[in-house]
Amino acid sequence: MRPASPRDERSAFTMIRPLRIYHRRIFTMLGLLLPIGFGLGIAARKPVPIAANLSAALNPAARPYVASDWEQADIFTNAPVYVHTLRQTVRGHRAIAISAEPGFVKPDLLAYWASAKPGMADKLPTNAILLGAFNAPELLLPDEATKTDGAIVLYSLADGEIVAASRHVRFDDSKK
Repeated sequence: MRPASPRDERSAFTMIRPLRIYHRRIFTMLGLLLPIGFGLGIAARKPVPIAANLSAALNPAARPYVASDWEQADIFTNAPVYVHTLRQTVRGHRAIAISAEPGFVKPDLLAYWASAKPGMADKLPTNAILLGAFNAPELLLPDEATKTDGAIVLYSLADGEIVAASRHVRFDDSKK
């Protein structure tokens, strides 16, 4: 290998110099146009839609519940979970409110109603009906919950497993 001569270095520099000028111009233009384009994009956004009136099904204030006298602290045998029943004042629909001790923390906990008591497997029963998130203020019960015995199943979506299943229960006025 022969050492590079000063003439070779000069020719390499003259070949790179136009590319450096081109790149400097491109990045200067990008430095000016990107913030302008970003600002125009923010200004051209559509506003977030706001509903003036919610339907009664979505508005919790329009469907007030009164506490029923049915309250169970021992419905879940292996978890510190408490269940209170609620009754809608207008239509008489039943709902439950679930609460737990502060130490009972599970990720993405969902409540299901299953007409048959599930085994403590990782899979939900095929007949399970989603009631809602565990921390919801009230969970509307399906009609099957007042007609047949079943269980409340707490399922961790993040862990993909059943956390707890209640004993058989029927949310009926005749059985308290």
